[in-house]
Amino acid sequence: MTDTIDEIFGPVLFAYTRKMAIEDGCQSLLTGEHAEIARQAGWKYPVYITSGVKELIEQAVASRLNNYNGVLWDIVFMARFGKDLSEDTRIFTVIINGVGRKRDHQFCVQVGPTDFDDPAPALTIMTPIEM
Repeated sequence: MTDTIDEIFGPVLFAYTRKMAIEDGCQSLLTGEHAEIARQAGWKYPVYITSGVKELIEQAVASRLNNYNGVLWDIVFMARFGKDLSEDTRIFTVIINGVGRKRDHQFCVQVGPTDFDDPAPALTIMTPIEM
């Protein structure tokens, strides 16, 4: 006898979707030249970054030691390497100068559906706190 999730737990009461996260400013899809950077780094699926990642990139750029595309490249490229925490989640480190005294910054990349109602695969790059 196999029960469905709804039979075990009941219907979903509330789901925070990626669309809602984008509208709230918590996530953003890499588009245009930024999506091309992700493709050049080897990712074939859409890549989303969280507000924490975006803030860190903007802080690095504000220090005038980095440019946005360079820091983004470092992050999406290094997301291919690191330690797998599970089948769909990897933690990795990127050296970014100009963001306070800290040089080594940890990130996580997670593969999952694009959204609650869209099963197409997508990547989300986030800070460990945002996991």
